[in-house]
Amino acid sequence: MTETNAKIHALADETLGGIKREYVEVDRKAEVGEKIVIVDADAQCEEPYNNGDIFETERLLGYIRGIKTTCHRDIHDFEYRVLEPTDIVHIDGPDGTQRYELTDREAEVGEKILTTQTQFGRLPVGKDLTVTDVFDDGSVGEWGVGIVVKTNYRVLVPVEAPEANEPQPADLIDVVSNLAKRVADLERENKKLHAALDEDMKIRSENTRRYLALKDEIDTLHKDSRTLGEELAQLKEPVKNESIIESAPFVLVIHEGRGEFDVYQRGKKIENISRLEIEAYSRLSSSIDLEFNDVGERP
Repeated sequence: MTETNAKIHALADETLGGIKREYVEVDRKAEVGEKIVIVDADAQCEEPYNNGDIFETERLLGYIRGIKTTCHRDIHDFEYRVLEPTDIVHIDGPDGTQRYELTDREAEVGEKILTTQTQFGRLPVGKDLTVTDVFDDGSVGEWGVGIVVKTNYRVLVPVEAPEANEPQPADLIDVVSNLAKRVADLERENKKLHAALDEDMKIRSENTRRYLALKDEIDTLHKDSRTLGEELAQLKEPVKNESIIESAPFVLVIHEGRGEFDVYQRGKKIENISRLEIEAYSRLSSSIDLEFNDVGERP
């Protein structure tokens, strides 16, 4: 492994014939087949490993938050970063190693290409050529080396060294990493909001239930109030027979010879009396019973 930056790694890519490809560290959970780099080693029962070690994910562990590597190590999620491949490759040349970007387009004369498929059993995967010929069918070739069809190569575009005032790769990686972290934070916030909304719905539902119960109770009280009012009105209605009407004294006037009589109380004549019965025990104890006709009001 050649490390070109704290978060960029140049690793041999077997799909390109062993050509070194640049990988960037990303803080997320690995998928099966992806490469990881250890950043916070916490070796326990496994064979020892250290920060900077690189492994390939064999499978995901269901009982803990972690992965198992192809070399049978159990790695927790907090211990590693995923290595995502980029389109930057390293090609050795007479002037040393040069960084190129793999570009998917048709090549022009003078450009360099990299084969991505074996050509006619002669040109292997990962062979770089300098284009000297471009043919009508889209294939290209280098004189004396071979021809490559248009679907089996990628154009190599030189990657210039960044100027001092241009964003460094590490800066760009930080941006990507920060964006990934921001997305994770937003997802967590979204879950919290959903939980809060669910709780609010439960509270609203409980308040609605209590409101309906209270409304039923109020309706019942209104009905009871009306019933009591009706009973009270009935209590205020006159009765046909009653031993004592009031405690005020009565005055009895008997009309001689006519068999008629009138009863007065507080100077007011009591009407509609059909029968009068007096029991006198003494001057201090007596009672009077009055029976009224069915018409008229009680005095």
